[in-house]
Amino acid sequence: FSKRACLWQLKVTDAFLQNDHDIICIAGTGMGKTLAFWSPLALQDTGILIVVTPLNQLGQQSTSFLEKAGINSISVKVILSG
Repeated sequence: FSKRACLWQLKVTDAFLQNDHDIICIAGTGMGKTLAFWSPLALQDTGILIVVTPLNQLGQQSTSFLEKAGINSISVKVILSG
């Protein structure tokens, strides 16, 4: 992905690849959580990864970045109205 992973991102990626337990990743804004979630997509040929983002723009950016890396992706928007 043209980014260099930190140790904690590699640990999250490894946990994904082991596929034997749920994962919760807590890190501050801009710390690189998204890269940790994307990494398994580059390392496996099969499977589906669902990443829930709090902002529609982040979902669109993720989809664009993944498609440039040759990984199929979609972004689903939820619009709530009162």
